[in-house]
Amino acid sequence: MRNFWVKNALSGLLVSLSWASLALSSTLETELLALKEAVQVSRIEQDITTLAGFGTRHTLSDTQSNERGIGAARRWIEAEFRRISLACGGCLEIQVKGASISGESRIPEATDVVNVIAILRGETDPDRYVLMSGDIDSRVSDPMDATSDSPGANDNASGMAGVSAQQTARVTTWHGPQPVSY
Repeated sequence: MRNFWVKNALSGLLVSLSWASLALSSTLETELLALKEAVQVSRIEQDITTLAGFGTRHTLSDTQSNERGIGAARRWIEAEFRRISLACGGCLEIQVKGASISGESRIPEATDVVNVIAILRGETDPDRYVLMSGDIDSRVSDPMDATSDSPGANDNASGMAGVSAQQTARVTTWHGPQPVSY
């Protein structure tokens, strides 16, 4: 099963990079192919394992613990983005955006719903940018059960680790000696 999540995450990232290269100049296509080669399967697996290790990432789960629940997962994702940004000289802008939601069938009491976003601005045109984020939460069959283990390796740790966030940020921020320019 573990290979399934890694292959799922990796496949999505590779398909995205491959499609993007179809209509581009040969120089940019070469850069994209190099990015595809820089993808580290072992790192995707490590990120999925870390996200699954928070036990549950249910929207209503613990937000204070540093070891369990959606709050711990959000803080870890933010810290990973900050580490990636540090490695590229601060090339990522990290934002944590949330809103309090209540009165919904799955969110009956006021709950902060938070997104962690990394932004890579264009080197030559800062109004062009890549946003990196992903679906963080996970749940068991009962949508109101916020305490049972729901590691979510394929819902959606594999997307967060591989396609939409960590691995994309790692690969796009450091490609050779310079960040990718666009």
